Amino acid sequence: MTAMNMGASKSTFDLEDLVHHYQKQLRDEAFLYLYKRGIEEETIEQYRLGFDQGKIGFTVNPDVLSDYFANRVIIPVCDANGAVIELIGRAVDHREPKYKALLGIEDYMFNEQILEETEDVILCNGLFDVMSLAQARLPAVCVPHWFGFKDIHAERLKGKRVFICMGNDELGRRESVKIQTMLQETAAETYIVNLPESIRDLNDFFVKVQNPLETFMQLLNQTMEEAMLVPVAPDVKNITVYAEEYMKRYRGQVTGVSSGISRLDEVLYGGFQSGLYLICGAASSGKTMLMKQMADHIAEGQTPVVYVSWDMTSFELWARSIARIIGVEPQKVLNGKVDPEQINEANKAYLPISKMLWTLECSLDTTLDKVMGSIEKIASLADKTPVVFIDHLNRVPARASGHASSSDDHRTLITYALKQWSKEWNATVIAAMPGECSPNRFPEGIEACADVIMLLQPQEAKENQETEMTSVMLKLLKNRNGTLVDIPLSFQQEKAMFTEK
Repeated sequence: MTAMNMGASKSTFDLEDLVHHYQKQLRDEAFLYLYKRGIEEETIEQYRLGFDQGKIGFTVNPDVLSDYFANRVIIPVCDANGAVIELIGRAVDHREPKYKALLGIEDYMFNEQILEETEDVILCNGLFDVMSLAQARLPAVCVPHWFGFKDIHAERLKGKRVFICMGNDELGRRESVKIQTMLQETAAETYIVNLPESIRDLNDFFVKVQNPLETFMQLLNQTMEEAMLVPVAPDVKNITVYAEEYMKRYRGQVTGVSSGISRLDEVLYGGFQSGLYLICGAASSGKTMLMKQMADHIAEGQTPVVYVSWDMTSFELWARSIARIIGVEPQKVLNGKVDPEQINEANKAYLPISKMLWTLECSLDTTLDKVMGSIEKIASLADKTPVVFIDHLNRVPARASGHASSSDDHRTLITYALKQWSKEWNATVIAAMPGECSPNRFPEGIEACADVIMLLQPQEAKENQETEMTSVMLKLLKNRNGTLVDIPLSFQQEKAMFTEK
């Protein structure tokens, strides 16, 4: 959420005044949280940390943020000249999202003032990582937004020797490799620093490890020595990681995001994982209805969802969700034929879904690059990678950098871009693709990009004319790491819902 969303423009807020305001509000609960994270009083003063305990009652002053940052430690972010350009709030309790940015500015780095003073820098995962390293007199920066590291940040590290130390999990390791690749053209040298097992991140390292500075310097030296001895490390470096991943799967600890269809979740080993999923089918076969049903189910489970539509308006998509909740045909909602009281009650039921669902209504001028930029901002707000639905591929404008001589080439370019994006950000992307599909007639380029291809195919005969229940088959035409199955479904027109047989 940005200042614009809160009913005030960016110019409304004097960031320096806000920093002073929040500094004066530092309370015991804020100090307790910071001390638990190993942040010392000198660092609190150096980085001008503050606190917002929230407001009791309400305010009509447009210059006041009310309780936007309630119960959060406030961390000012400065540009290279030391001017405050952003405020980030970190919850001291269990509220979500953990981090909230005031303005949503993306082209800066936290603590980037130190880049003028050093040739060596540690690029880490979070704000508290930077502060822990600063206490140890080590130069460090981070990009405080989810999905944050971009070419503009790589340019800021030009000529530096960069030690990349992100979160100590699969996502952090992927991010480290991605950043190292991005820095190849700008940084003088790059090294990926791997933290010891059971250590979450650098802040965790400096809190838990005895003699953390000495131990961390040994880790940096060891990293450089290994890189010099073996410029390209063999697979042995990953054996432990692979074994850990296998044991998670063996114990059933690896699950995906549930689609709401149990048989599909089963063949996908727990649900949607990161990757590109295509749902194909002829016009009016129910692709949008199925995707919207899945999107609502995922959002209801408190996983953020972004539904991108070049096909329907946001109102039309909302109407399908409301129709399913009430149990009526979508046309009745679209035509205003439902009692308003029923709509109000359905909206109340839809409220928890809508809090985790963002609908992007696109025009034919909305490029995929613009959409991806919006999704990255949403991910920053949600503090979690969203599941992305694309409806549909045929209407996505061609990328400026690509040239397609046919519709198949165009769709191949789009699917390749979506696949690369899902891989880069470890994200789940589910896209609809109109048209008849079969294993023998599927465009080769699209098939190569997709991890899973599903065909939604209505059957000819109706099971029950009275309830207008239509038989539908969800056919898996490709499943990269699993089996190909047919999943029988029923579509209940009067309830606007797909159900399993």
